[in-house]
Amino acid sequence: MLRKTLTLAALALLVVTAATAGETTRWINVNVTEPSSNTNVEVHLPLNLVLTVLRNVDVENFHGGRVDLEVEDLDMNWKEIMQAVKDAPDGQFVTITSDDADVNVKKEAGTLYVNVNEKDGDNAVVEVTVPTTMIDAFTLGEDNSIDVVSLLESFDSLPNGTLVKVTSDDANVRVWIE
Repeated sequence: MLRKTLTLAALALLVVTAATAGETTRWINVNVTEPSSNTNVEVHLPLNLVLTVLRNVDVENFHGGRVDLEVEDLDMNWKEIMQAVKDAPDGQFVTITSDDADVNVKKEAGTLYVNVNEKDGDNAVVEVTVPTTMIDAFTLGEDNSIDVVSLLESFDSLPNGTLVKVTSDDANVRVWIE
């Protein structure tokens, strides 16, 4: 009896291993450091865990993976605007140079880059990388809500890399997918 049970357990283990061998788990990573307080926070979560949790959260302004923006009469065709951004040719879209900050927005090789260099205050440098494949997943519902789950599901098709990076005098933040 013990031999039969062990054989069945081994067979079940082989089937599960074979069934999941081709699957890769995507991870969402967040690292925040605050040198002044000697604080370091590292979060590494499987994407499927994050999605499951978000689908099941039901709190004020966040229900079933959707964030309510609480904006009255937002009369814009977001889908059309997002498609226009996606279809726009590569190029430098915005360049702002001021005493307070420099801002650059450009699109290159299917990726939108937003960079802000603060010259005053915390001297923050913000780098946001948005692959245009994410734009299809960015949906604003008729009830002025953003489907966060849909947006994060698009992470599954992204290449590994940094999405948001912030460095400043006070803290450093990095968000990446792998």
